Amino acid sequence: MTSPLHRIRPMRAAVGLAAAALALTALSGCTLEAPAPLVLGFTATSAEPRPALAASARDAVSTHALAAHRPADGAIDLVVQGVPAGDTVDLTPMLGADRVQQVPDEREAAVAESLDDLDARVSGLEAGDDGLDLLSVLADASRLHDSGSIVVVSSGLQTADPVDLRQLGWSFDPATIASTLAERGALPDLSRHDVTFVGLGVTGGDQPAPALSTTTRLSDLWLAICEAAGADSCTEGGAGSALEAPTASRDTPIVPVSTDATPCTTPLVLSTAVLFGGDSAVLDSDADAALTDVVDELGRCPSGVAANVVGHAADVTDAVDGEALSLERASAVHEALVGSGVPSSVFGSVAGRGDTDPVVDDRPGGVFDESLAAQNRRVEITFTNEDAR
Repeated sequence: MTSPLHRIRPMRAAVGLAAAALALTALSGCTLEAPAPLVLGFTATSAEPRPALAASARDAVSTHALAAHRPADGAIDLVVQGVPAGDTVDLTPMLGADRVQQVPDEREAAVAESLDDLDARVSGLEAGDDGLDLLSVLADASRLHDSGSIVVVSSGLQTADPVDLRQLGWSFDPATIASTLAERGALPDLSRHDVTFVGLGVTGGDQPAPALSTTTRLSDLWLAICEAAGADSCTEGGAGSALEAPTASRDTPIVPVSTDATPCTTPLVLSTAVLFGGDSAVLDSDADAALTDVVDELGRCPSGVAANVVGHAADVTDAVDGEALSLERASAVHEALVGSGVPSSVFGSVAGRGDTDPVVDDRPGGVFDESLAAQNRRVEITFTNEDAR
């Protein structure tokens, strides 16, 4: 099993502040709006690890529950592939049968306990039909509410039409596939929804794990499909922390996956959202899982190839020194990789480029866009052939 790279910026600070903000607003007599609907979707097949909530999913659920101020406001929907009747779980922190808990510490404690119960519930989910069909899970999730957030947990190794990866192979262009599906009307309507993918490329059972370059292409495919389906935002939320053996029993065909014949040739991109919190350069507890495959690949670099670690930041405000932060994060990743056993001789330079080399313009029309900025916050590992110099 593998834990691929990630591209999301979880708003973890919001989780810690939500309870306090709610209590203050309640005391002031203001009317609070219910949180936007939240749906968790799972393919839960025999070719994937046992379902579990990644840190990004837990953050989304916590924020949702802590924003609840009336009974049932904290309810979330669960959608499982091939299971006709979905399920609803209410995580609203209650004080008795009909009153919502308003004390911040008590609210957070209640939500934390509910999250543990939800984890146990999620771990028992299993697909109700054969194969792996992430597209159907997206469609079922989007039909529950006109708007809101959808978090889907899946390897993304689809075996059902119209995105059967056994037929597509791995030489496709993600944008072309997505636009073709949209033209054919084969995509669900994800408009007014924010979609987060968790676990793309993470396999279990008899399904071989894809190489890093293949996982990147897989992620690009689902993000392109999400965007072509009209979602307000499409992000990648990490691999998850618990990678237990699958318990699902329905048959899931094996998707042939490519392996890198020559390691250390394709640049590796790590989202700082999974590695770090907020504007911090201190690695999060989930960082080890995100770096596992990187350690493996760097350990197989041919002689004469140098790995260069480069940090990048988003164009946010002058309040944060993006160049300094990007360098600190690159240095933290370099030190973690060396500490995990990668020989220091493998590395070349360690640098921070701030916001000088963005993947996308995160200020289209001069207006800051957080979903675009998340793509620019990253640490890249590129490779140079020292022998060729």
